[in-house]
Amino acid sequence: MNFAISCAAGLESILKKEIEIAGYKMLGSWPTLVRFQGELPAIAKMNLRSRVGNKVFLELKQYQTTDFDKLFDMISTIDRAIYIQNNPIIVTAITKQSLLTSVPAIQKIVKKSITKKILNGKEWLVIEDEKLQPIEILVYIEHDMCSVLLNTTWESLHKRGYKKATGEAPINEALAAWLLLLSGWKFSEPLYDFFCGSGTIVIEAALLAKNIAPGMFRSFAFQQFKRYDQKLFTAELEAAKAKMMLTKEHTIIASDIDPTMISIAKENAKHAWMEKYITFETKAIADYISGPELVWTMVSNPPYGLRMNTYDLEKLYYTITELFAHHPKLHWWIITSYDKFTTDDVSWTRKKSMIFNGWERCRFYKKTLLKNNDDTRSEKNTI
Repeated sequence: MNFAISCAAGLESILKKEIEIAGYKMLGSWPTLVRFQGELPAIAKMNLRSRVGNKVFLELKQYQTTDFDKLFDMISTIDRAIYIQNNPIIVTAITKQSLLTSVPAIQKIVKKSITKKILNGKEWLVIEDEKLQPIEILVYIEHDMCSVLLNTTWESLHKRGYKKATGEAPINEALAAWLLLLSGWKFSEPLYDFFCGSGTIVIEAALLAKNIAPGMFRSFAFQQFKRYDQKLFTAELEAAKAKMMLTKEHTIIASDIDPTMISIAKENAKHAWMEKYITFETKAIADYISGPELVWTMVSNPPYGLRMNTYDLEKLYYTITELFAHHPKLHWWIITSYDKFTTDDVSWTRKKSMIFNGWERCRFYKKTLLKNNDDTRSEKNTI
């Protein structure tokens, strides 16, 4: 069986590592979509375990098609009994460098072919139960090669289920996990986030350190499929629970200047069962400058959006660089769209040229000391 997992642009390399570690054979990738080969248990396994993926798709058919008649005929050969009940059917389409260029036309043809076969040509009689969870079919066409993909996840995997409240600019859970993995954080070392907001980065850090499958807090579309054996999901869930490492000690510290955000972060951590593994503090970043020496890793999403004026941004990022001048053993990674914060003592190495946090174009930076730099730590990725 063939599968595909979607992800945000730029996250493909870490997603490929996840798939390889899970033991599956890579089949290649498209931008934001990685394909692999596996057996039916892969549906539950990757939905439960992927930290950076968005949706896990089962490939129903792949075929060369250059016109709408061939597309209609190809769709009609697919055995839909595994997923079709009276659920509403949503067809999404992506087409690149293909003779079939109209997305609305592709969607219409696919939906018509599905309903016509189910109702023996009386597709106008289709009755979709709006109370049931919709079924999504993704039609991906590139260079006239058409892949018909069934969404086994439904809502994106970044919606773990633990985040009950957020601030004004929350970071995506999958992106937070990606930042942690790319930073090379070693779980035996302290981790800091001095701009924790609603707590996403530190909660993802705790889940990662404890080896807790991020999908354990939610349900998935495949659990509603008619022919799916629920024993497969139970087996993968038990396997994931057996891999948890709850007894290991980790130091994860989260702080924010806003006490309301600390309250929200604590509540979110509670819903993820991680509140006892994270130390929360209501504190401004400037308060750490003259405090005890800080060592090891900092991964953070400091303010940088349009809500802050230029003066406040300059002051904030000056404070960030001042902190490093006082704590040279602190390794900091930040995601930001602000790029005017290099001083005589601290510069930033651009780790990723462009990623998106929400709709904002950002970069992922690593702090580099320009003076008395004794940083010899490896940047080897951890996953």
